[in-house]
Amino acid sequence: VVAVCDALGEVAAAHGAREIVLLYDVPLLDERGGGPVEDIRADLGLSAPLVMYVGNLQPYQGIDLLLEGFALARRRGEEADLVVIGGEEGDIEKYAQKARDLGAGERVHFLGRRPVEQLSAYLAQADVLVSPRVKGNNTPMKIYSYLDSGRPILATGLWTHTQVLTPDVAILTEPEPTAYAEGLSRLLQDAGLRARLGQAGRALVREKYSLSLFRATVDGLLERLGERTGERAELLRSES
Repeated sequence: VVAVCDALGEVAAAHGAREIVLLYDVPLLDERGGGPVEDIRADLGLSAPLVMYVGNLQPYQGIDLLLEGFALARRRGEEADLVVIGGEEGDIEKYAQKARDLGAGERVHFLGRRPVEQLSAYLAQADVLVSPRVKGNNTPMKIYSYLDSGRPILATGLWTHTQVLTPDVAILTEPEPTAYAEGLSRLLQDAGLRARLGQAGRALVREKYSLSLFRATVDGLLERLGERTGERAELLRSES
């Protein structure tokens, strides 16, 4: 079984897999840029720190938690804007209304979908990247791109995140609004902390989740499969 994260490897082991290969996802950042992108701050007239979420807007992603935590941080005096990239039109309308109901509608900006080739240029505009996922065990693919961007990450301290993220590379909180707001405040108030976490996250990607390591794992897997195919062919010849 080839699994893309530790959690799925554990599932395979629990079902009796005889051999498990962990083939971790890799960042999707394209340093060539994928074409020009909008200057979010200039286009929206923003001057406060920019908090960014990238991904779909399904309930398991914790968008309710994100909006509630962000609104709470704002009520406590934090100056920031939240930019959300991704989502279907119906989900965007629903969560835009929730942001308004929470009193944060003017500071939450839904941009909709953007090409993955431009992800690097968008992440580079953020001061804080957020992953508020509340359900599931597999690691969100965006986490690897978040880490590679060199920007600090705020995430829930659940297994979906902690099999990759540690307190050395991210702020991890309980999956409830007050804790998430406090984690966001820590990052917004401490530029040094943001820089340290961002640098550590990028170093982690280069050490454990690089494209070269991905290719080496695939090459090793194919080599083993080739050897076994040869052994099987030899056995069939001998039996015949």
